[in-house]
Amino acid sequence: MIKAIPVAQLMPGDVLLYRGTGLISDAIRFIDRSEVSHAGLFLGRYGEKGRTVGEAIREGVIRRELPKSIAHAEWVESRRLKEAPSSIDPVLERAAHYLKRGERYAFEQILLLAFLCVTRNLTGSSVLGRLIRETLDAAAVFLLQLFNTGREPMMCSEFVFRCYHEALPGAVNLLVRAPGALRFGEREVPIGKNGGFHRGSALARLLEKSGGERSGGMVDLAGPLRAARPLDVSAVEEAIEAYFHDLQKQAPRAARVDLTSPELQPSFERFAASLHRARRRPEKTAQPRAALLGELFDVAADFVTPGDLQKSRSLAFCGRLKTKE
Repeated sequence: MIKAIPVAQLMPGDVLLYRGTGLISDAIRFIDRSEVSHAGLFLGRYGEKGRTVGEAIREGVIRRELPKSIAHAEWVESRRLKEAPSSIDPVLERAAHYLKRGERYAFEQILLLAFLCVTRNLTGSSVLGRLIRETLDAAAVFLLQLFNTGREPMMCSEFVFRCYHEALPGAVNLLVRAPGALRFGEREVPIGKNGGFHRGSALARLLEKSGGERSGGMVDLAGPLRAARPLDVSAVEEAIEAYFHDLQKQAPRAARVDLTSPELQPSFERFAASLHRARRRPEKTAQPRAALLGELFDVAADFVTPGDLQKSRSLAFCGRLKTKE
């Protein structure tokens, strides 16, 4: 039986992990092989607002009252450092730092799903290509919107991990290393069993196909993004439904994603271009293809999911919140 805890037992600095609802949340959990799809940082009491949570959502990195934050989750669990630090204040101070400039950032679940599609091993399906294409295209649209409004992407789990990593380096250990490493140019990144790249993922296959060498040529950032449309995740949700339906009809098998296929390669490039533009905001629209892939490689190598936080051996399970007290 899962331990339930009252909200009153939460402590500032607790990592809150949410089992969200909806198809995108379902896909995040399935691909990441986890139980959770969102993360937040419990901040404790704040003025007259009562108990609050810091989290990255569409509106930015913001502070929300706990009841509002957890209202639409199926359940929320709390995790806490197994080895208590002398003070949790540095973590809360880093959270305050991001909250003060929270309007600079924004997050949509579609971005988390896109990174999962390129960094994790995917269960094979006849409609897998469609799922990847629709997800990367929608994520590219979201990133372009951030660029147009002067904002940067920050994922929910990235915010939580940054607060700990920058305040208490090494306190939260995520990556379980597997034999081998991926190379891109001069950089090598270990392959992980959770966190970062997985062997056999779409991005790993792309790097292996190139032999770890930097790609040549230039990419016009305005070109791939010129036809951007308002963000609409309905096509992604339809692709998720088709993907789950296909998996129910046949035995799961390892994915073999052809990244050179005419239908998938443009989506991969659009996603890489929009990510580079949103994060680097280059003055020139024409950028070396190697710079775009390098940007994607660097971000994906440090990619953290809510599931990674849940699996971390540094965090102890406290219990699932009793939402009604």
